Amino acid sequence: MVGLAGRPVPGDRDRAGGQPGGRGGQHPAVRRRRGRVRHGRLRADRRHRRRAPGHRPLPRPDHAAVRGGCAVRLGILTDGRVVAVDGERVVDVTAVLPGGPTDYPDRAGEVAAYVAGAPSIATRTPTFTAPVAHPRTVLAAPVNYAPHRGELGDRSPEGGRLDARALGLIVLAPGSVVGPDGAIELPDLPGREFHYEGEIAVVIGRPCRGVDRAHAMDHVLGYTGLLDITMRIGPQGQEDRSMRKSFRTFTPIGPVVLTADEVPDPSILRLRLALNGEPRQDGGLDELIVDVPDLVVRAAQLLPLQPGDLIATGTPGGVGAIVPGDRVTLTVDGVGELAMDVRRRSW
Repeated sequence: MVGLAGRPVPGDRDRAGGQPGGRGGQHPAVRRRRGRVRHGRLRADRRHRRRAPGHRPLPRPDHAAVRGGCAVRLGILTDGRVVAVDGERVVDVTAVLPGGPTDYPDRAGEVAAYVAGAPSIATRTPTFTAPVAHPRTVLAAPVNYAPHRGELGDRSPEGGRLDARALGLIVLAPGSVVGPDGAIELPDLPGREFHYEGEIAVVIGRPCRGVDRAHAMDHVLGYTGLLDITMRIGPQGQEDRSMRKSFRTFTPIGPVVLTADEVPDPSILRLRLALNGEPRQDGGLDELIVDVPDLVVRAAQLLPLQPGDLIATGTPGGVGAIVPGDRVTLTVDGVGELAMDVRRRSW
């Protein structure tokens, strides 16, 4: 199998650090950060300067986290062009992937050849929209990191007693998905609190249903960043969790999709989230209670999955409140930075 950058996918020995069937030593990208995370808000004079919506820095991969030292990623610009981001190069691949990044699994070789010989179109910072325009299904794994279990105390519907093994999957409204060119819009609901939850999302690349663990990853297109914005329960309401996560703009994704053939072992991927520049969350897929293959198995038992469907893998500890005027920045290894402004909903 050939990756997007034209590199062959390594065999079992490469994946296991030289030991067939094993996981090898811990990858540098998944060593836990030991610095203390501060939870105070930044003063106004320390906040990051705002950029216009959609104008984000070119997504930069964590080179330690992807095979070969660099990764090619797939995205959609706000003008509708499908692009491959290869280091500092941005190549228009719309002619090869007319249906968007979800066309990639059947055209990986064509894309690799095209990217190798095509010039970059980027003359300035590209502006991205959601890398999956209209997912049919969006699922999420609740309480899939041990540090997140019970951190909300009595505001957790299960009181912190259960995790993803028992809770299954949450169904989110596909209409809640928004890209980097949008913003998080909070409804005006007095007394209610809204929280960020940074996650890594699995993007489905091939149709599947009833798949077993041994073949689950064959149906994965890749990975992208996802913010799971949530209205917390309280005295004012005890609504179902799916409803509280499904407001319009409550599922930002992007900026690009890191294809699975660039990351044979997704457990090396990490996420970091900052609120107004202040570190708040740091976690990796190696810490999941239910890992990526089993999440795909569970989702495919629930209903048939189609290309572009999303599975949010869960959030690590450190969730917290957001208010209009905040800026939430999620960085995922190999995917880049998803930076979203928080606003008051205008309707």
